[in-house]
Amino acid sequence: MRKSILYENVIENTTDGILIIGFDGRIRMENDVASEILDVNPDFLQGKTIAALMDANEENDEFFRAIIDAVYEKKKISEAVEYYRKDGRRYLHVITSFLKNKKEDIELIVVISDITELVELGHKNKYLTDKLISFLDHFVKVMIDAIDKRTPYNANHTRNMVRYAENYLQWLDTQGRGIDEGHRNMFLFSVWMHDVGKLVIPTEIMNKPTRLGDQIKDVMHRIETATLCERLEVAEGREDASAYEAKVKELSEAKTLIQRMNHAGFASEEDKEKLREAAKISCLTSFGERLPLLSEDELAALSVTKGTLTAEERKIMESHATHTSEMLEKLEFEGAYKNTPIWAGGHHEYLDGSGYPKGLSGDDITWEMRLLTIIDIYDALTAEDRPYKPPVSPEKAFFILEDMVKEGKLDAEILADFKASEAWKHTEEETDSLLI
Repeated sequence: MRKSILYENVIENTTDGILIIGFDGRIRMENDVASEILDVNPDFLQGKTIAALMDANEENDEFFRAIIDAVYEKKKISEAVEYYRKDGRRYLHVITSFLKNKKEDIELIVVISDITELVELGHKNKYLTDKLISFLDHFVKVMIDAIDKRTPYNANHTRNMVRYAENYLQWLDTQGRGIDEGHRNMFLFSVWMHDVGKLVIPTEIMNKPTRLGDQIKDVMHRIETATLCERLEVAEGREDASAYEAKVKELSEAKTLIQRMNHAGFASEEDKEKLREAAKISCLTSFGERLPLLSEDELAALSVTKGTLTAEERKIMESHATHTSEMLEKLEFEGAYKNTPIWAGGHHEYLDGSGYPKGLSGDDITWEMRLLTIIDIYDALTAEDRPYKPPVSPEKAFFILEDMVKEGKLDAEILADFKASEAWKHTEEETDSLLI
């Protein structure tokens, strides 16, 4: 008797709703909290079967069906369900267990908790998270559009890289080696942002299509002026015709050489020697002075072995990686995106320590940075919209990348995977989804 009274007191005074249900589906006992949570009169529950309650309350089939399953299948459950009351929708957490008589299960005990406030708080948190993700989405698009306006080919580069990265990650999924969604989104965000540092690089360097850039106008004007002045020297009797013809020929040959080397992809030692000789040619000015055909800076620009940038210009261009890290660090990313500045800013690091900006090597270069570097180089080699060089075929690009593996610069396994994935062959539609 005392046990029965104690038993009833515990049930009645607990802060959760309690239903005691026999395995015939009939409610043996309930407390006031259960009636309050379910928004029904206690008399409505007492002695009723769950099936009858379900028939009388069709809009809450989800709640009653969970209990019926627990009763008739004699199983424990722990579920969150929606429950509709007169004052609106609520969220309930339902837990079932068994009352025993010695070792035998004799009744089902159902514990009901109102978790509406927690669920709504979760919804609010999700809303705020979605708003943050939307902000990041728009932030990235603004940054990419800003870079696009400064250098049209770079926006294509970024979008291409995102497409390659996404296709490669999907391929990893098919191989059973995929990464989780949070990790994937953080990496793709790093790809989107890897070149944001180019926003502070001078456009005359970033978009430099030729070795001399705008300086070619000064050099050509210098040659034209010198030619006219030499002709004037002959007309005024200060120079004979043969000397004039020799000088004009010398200037003409130098002009052809300079124009060729201004657009050349590579400068051999023989080319550099010819440029040094041409630079010494004296050019007569309209003031009667004689100056070298090329200044030291102009000669240095034309004598670049590969590409269009001088050593000083290349140093400025390479600083974009540092600027990327610094700009992203100021955003103080936390949680899933905390590694974004590191990965995005490390896409020019090589395993042998010869990369930049930090000269990292070996294990200091993460898988994400290694992959980003390979994708970056591949697109730079195959890009069709670079003003300073023609594209190479995918076959040629992988030949170059594999040579870099042999040199100890790139990760052999990641490169082999990227090649096997054929990520660059998939649809080339513009990537609009940021997947963050």
